[in-house]
Amino acid sequence: MIWIKVTLFISTVFIVKYIFSLINSYGDKKVERMKELIHFTHFLRVYSCEMKMSIEEIYLKYNFQSSQMKTVVNEWMKSLENKKSSQDLADFIREIMHTPEEFNLHFAEIIDYYGTTYSDILDKKLSFTAGEMERVLKEFSLVHNEKKTLYNRISFLAGCLAAIIMI
Repeated sequence: MIWIKVTLFISTVFIVKYIFSLINSYGDKKVERMKELIHFTHFLRVYSCEMKMSIEEIYLKYNFQSSQMKTVVNEWMKSLENKKSSQDLADFIREIMHTPEEFNLHFAEIIDYYGTTYSDILDKKLSFTAGEMERVLKEFSLVHNEKKTLYNRISFLAGCLAAIIMI
């Protein structure tokens, strides 16, 4: 009888801990998506400013890690052609990637100046935009890591409490 209670106690603790780890993984996915958008921005800067490649060539050359990223870049290219507002693109990115609004606005503002400036100015603007995106990523990562640490502590305590109540 005691083995059943011990097994039930331990399994309850692990189940609660697993639930909290799923919550943490959602934030980790956001961080990875943000890093990929930053990487694409650097890639775009290098290939459009230094190598003078067209956006279509850059799109074909870039190695997308996720289908969401490919969808976002497709929409970005359409917005660039149709001269849509950056807010519409930022809303689209939020729906697809689930990244913070400030981060999305920095990426979406590229359509406001891409293709209308000279190479040196575009290089500086893309570098600045990537820097701002990295700043937002660092802030988000810091908050996410704090939450993650808190959730890990709470998950163990909540698991023990749930197990005690059940037994």
